[in-house]
Amino acid sequence: MKRMLPRKLRFWLWAALFVGYSMAVAGVVVDAVGENYRRLSEVAHTTTAAPVEQRQLGAAQIAALYRAQSPTPFLALPPGNTFRVVWPDGSTELVRIVSQSSPHGAVPVDGSQIEAAPLLDGAQAELQVVPVSVAPRQAAVVAE
Repeated sequence: MKRMLPRKLRFWLWAALFVGYSMAVAGVVVDAVGENYRRLSEVAHTTTAAPVEQRQLGAAQIAALYRAQSPTPFLALPPGNTFRVVWPDGSTELVRIVSQSSPHGAVPVDGSQIEAAPLLDGAQAELQVVPVSVAPRQAAVVAE
């Protein structure tokens, strides 16, 4: 029994450490495709190809709305934090908060931009689903 107590204590210490680290490392990803963000004036037509000033204004609006919807608005996205923005076209970039009160308080991080995946030019793709468990049997039947 005496030997079991330190083992349990060690287990819970490591579990608490893991959970705390996981929460600290987890970043914020704001999807501007959502209806509540897409309607913002500076976000509606913003992509990673847009001028830096437009991306700054859009990111600052997104950060302000994110803070307003947060249960702890004064602690959400403080200066120095970074978050990832997914713009309405699907392109993404990392943004650093430099000020909570300035309209230019969010600055895109250089080199973090990822373009959106290309869309099909109006063509429709056909998807065929073949169950994995049936495909080998069919091949075995054909071989016989």
